[in-house]
Amino acid sequence: MHIQDQFDQSVREHLQSIPTGVAEALAQTFRDQDVVVLEQLLPEDLRRRMEDEALTILERWGRRRETVIPQTGNTPRCFSSAGRMVIKENGVYIPAFFSSAPIRDFLKKVNGHQDVLPVPYEPEEYLINRQEASGDTHGWHWDDYAFALIWMVESPSPDDGAWIEYVPHTEWNREDKEHCVQRVLDAHPVRRLHVPQGQCYFMKANTTMHRVSPLFGSSRRTVIVFTYASKEDMHKDISHETMEQIWADDIQGSGQTASKQKVFI
Repeated sequence: MHIQDQFDQSVREHLQSIPTGVAEALAQTFRDQDVVVLEQLLPEDLRRRMEDEALTILERWGRRRETVIPQTGNTPRCFSSAGRMVIKENGVYIPAFFSSAPIRDFLKKVNGHQDVLPVPYEPEEYLINRQEASGDTHGWHWDDYAFALIWMVESPSPDDGAWIEYVPHTEWNREDKEHCVQRVLDAHPVRRLHVPQGQCYFMKANTTMHRVSPLFGSSRRTVIVFTYASKEDMHKDISHETMEQIWADDIQGSGQTASKQKVFI
């Protein structure tokens, strides 16, 4: 049996054991907050293998990224990362997770039975990020596509920072690059979330301004970031400027350097 078929069969059997009421409660939380924690999305054996794969790939092929993003008021990006191309070439379980129909079907339930689709821009399919040095952060931003699923491979102590901070139900004013973030912070309270290792969170990432606060202490925060699209995304002109700035080397290697992409289905 092909690895994807094995992966999907194991995931399907696992997710079928989740009571309907639990899925409905997750959907309600997601509808209200644009963010929901998923505690046991994978069976234990697949979880361990995917996390081990992420750590191995990052140790061997990760690169340091330090920049600021003008599109969101010069918010900082300071972390180590491995991009989609090197993960695709050297990974098994991370690509299988992204391609898994049972995973997307479950996320569709969480999303109120609205489609959660593979993102149509390969460099954004999946990444591995790590905050490891004091002050490392993933500054305030919105995502280009509708949904992000972030898997906690290593989670820092709550006392060491690197909290998920977010403002749901907000819009990215791309015409006001300098002030778009601050205007939201001035008008809305910031919510905070700590997610333990081995769990993940699902976010409506294009309508939730979010960041990972600076890391302090001796902990590390290592995550796998999966990006998914809505049906509406497939008909939009999507700009990938911030993605191309942070992961330029990986994107150039993949041959996908166009700043906009429109896909119709």
